[in-house]
Amino acid sequence: MRHTGRWKIALFLAVSCVFGAISAFPPVHAAETYKATAFPFYSQEGSIITLVLSVSGATPLIAYQFVFYIIDPNNAICSSINEDHTTGVSETEFGLILAFPGPDFPSLTCSQTSLVGSYRVSVNQTKPVAKSNVSPGVYFLIGITDRGSYQRTTTVSILATGYRSLEPVTVVIRTTSSLTLILSDSIFADPSGVVVDSWKVPRNATTTEQYLVTVTGSSTSKNPSDAEIIAVYPAIMSITGITPSGSSYQRTQTMDFSFQAVYPSGEFSDTGVGLVTLARPSGGNITLTATYDSLRQVLVAKYKTTPTNQTGTWTASLQTGAFDDGWGNTGPVSPVAATAQLQPATFSVSITVKPYFVVNEQIRFNATLQYPDGTAFSSGPVYAFMTFIGQAYNYSIPVSYDSTLGLWEGAYSPNNAPGGLWALKVSGVDSASPSNSGSSTRNITLQDRPPVASFTQSSTNVLTNVIVNFGGSASNDPDGTIISYSWTFGDGSTGSGHTVSHSYASAGTFTVRLNVTDNSGSTALASAVITVQDRPPTIMFSLSTNSTTTGTVVTFNSAGTADPDGVIVSYTWDFGDGSFGSGPYPSHTYSSPGTYTVKLTVVDDSNSAISASSSIIVRAPTTAPSGTSSVPLYWFGILIAIIAGMLGGGFFYFRRHRVTHANLKIDLEAVRSEAGRIESQEFFQSVKDQLKKDREGQE
Repeated sequence: MRHTGRWKIALFLAVSCVFGAISAFPPVHAAETYKATAFPFYSQEGSIITLVLSVSGATPLIAYQFVFYIIDPNNAICSSINEDHTTGVSETEFGLILAFPGPDFPSLTCSQTSLVGSYRVSVNQTKPVAKSNVSPGVYFLIGITDRGSYQRTTTVSILATGYRSLEPVTVVIRTTSSLTLILSDSIFADPSGVVVDSWKVPRNATTTEQYLVTVTGSSTSKNPSDAEIIAVYPAIMSITGITPSGSSYQRTQTMDFSFQAVYPSGEFSDTGVGLVTLARPSGGNITLTATYDSLRQVLVAKYKTTPTNQTGTWTASLQTGAFDDGWGNTGPVSPVAATAQLQPATFSVSITVKPYFVVNEQIRFNATLQYPDGTAFSSGPVYAFMTFIGQAYNYSIPVSYDSTLGLWEGAYSPNNAPGGLWALKVSGVDSASPSNSGSSTRNITLQDRPPVASFTQSSTNVLTNVIVNFGGSASNDPDGTIISYSWTFGDGSTGSGHTVSHSYASAGTFTVRLNVTDNSGSTALASAVITVQDRPPTIMFSLSTNSTTTGTVVTFNSAGTADPDGVIVSYTWDFGDGSFGSGPYPSHTYSSPGTYTVKLTVVDDSNSAISASSSIIVRAPTTAPSGTSSVPLYWFGILIAIIAGMLGGGFFYFRRHRVTHANLKIDLEAVRSEAGRIESQEFFQSVKDQLKKDREGQE
């Protein structure tokens, strides 16, 4: 029993050791996978590259550590600081993001991206298990141009770094085979040692060989040197659409289709040709050549339609690459098209005939019929008819074509047809399918003789608002009577009757017309010109005073100024001292004594002007003499007592000696004079000043 207990204890200890050993190992999981990327893959010198390491299949709750290495084109190695990441409880994926150059690469061996070439990226894992280059084959490229290939007309941007401040630098571009010099610029680096230049690729640049771009400093030597090969390709021309000059055309008109070819630089092509395909409605194509129209600044293809072309929808298209600017730059990248409708032609018909004929007089006329392009219609049937308007009279008139004159001619004798208004219609139609046709109508009047319009006027040159009398009694109808008189006076006003009167509110030249109508409906017109002159404005103004002192505001009033046939549009005041004002009610302050002439000029809405003047006297202000001593207030009381005593004494003397009224008046006048003299003297002025001081002291 004792041995059995010992065995059990030993077995328990052994099992515990086994489980302890198992727990010391990390849990089993799928192996980590790593992916490192550099963005952007290509950039110019001095750029910052973003490095991203993505880890998947990571073990939760484990501390990971990585070191990034950059090997530049000169094989210099730059290492980062330790990049740590501890996964969370259930985290199996994570990423690290670094910027190169940047704070994560503090080593003295870490330079800027200032060398041309390939920069290799290597990432080593140091924890939890050391692994080298976990994502091999990662690199990025640095160059001195913004990209490796260009279309014609685009701009090559050149940027190089690592030069001395303000160092002289030479930028050269040559073709790689023939070594033709394309660009040679002598420039300076900026204060930071950065070189910036550019080259706009011509639209005729060669594309059969590449170009070598180099940047060379006068004192800075780079290994590798700043040199890069770029390629130039023909420009892909952008053509967004083709536009017809009209949505619909008539036969014989010229269809017009235009478009603009745009280089990648945004410039429009002004050379080259485009092959436009024009499809008929029923099938079958016509190839048109589009050339540059310098006036319209577009490429234009035209097609002159014929009188027999099929009507319907015609489609013009420009296929892929159908345009070439003459240098091998082509477009569009996809077909563009537009449609236009072709309609039967409508003839332009012009009839030449007198407006009136005497009854029984032969009516002769000629006519021209033209297609829309101006070509004469001379071979098809042409018809002419005369219709009495409002009545059941309709006559067919034969016409024939005179090839010498290029006219269709016809003649007709009314033979006692009723007088009045008739319609002469000429029409034609050709043999096309559908046919082209057209017609025109002219009204003519059969009457004995037309009326005569004539009138007189009381004046041909008047002022505004003056009545002009007009008389149309001289108008007459040789074979009837005048039944209406219609007047227009040229200013929008009208009148009626054989005598009228009219006045004009504004100046100008007006044409008066009299239109008379006789009992047969015939009319006649007479006219005369009336010249209407503007009335000048009237001016009147006043001053608030004609005598003032310097520093005092004087106001001016032009309320009496007016324009009898309009409005005053401006008031100009000349105050006589070099100052000016405007408006109907200005004010002014004179700074110097003198006599000034104030002049007002007004202008009305017809630009008529008138002026008026007035004088004003300006004096210096009166001031009390300096050094006047102040007099106490009680002296004022003494002055009052003296004046009262003088008046009392005079009265007593009058009672004792019976002074005459005349003598008393003289004495009283003397007292007043003396009192006034005393008041105006310095003594009385000092009394006033003392009163003012006492009042201010009390306040």
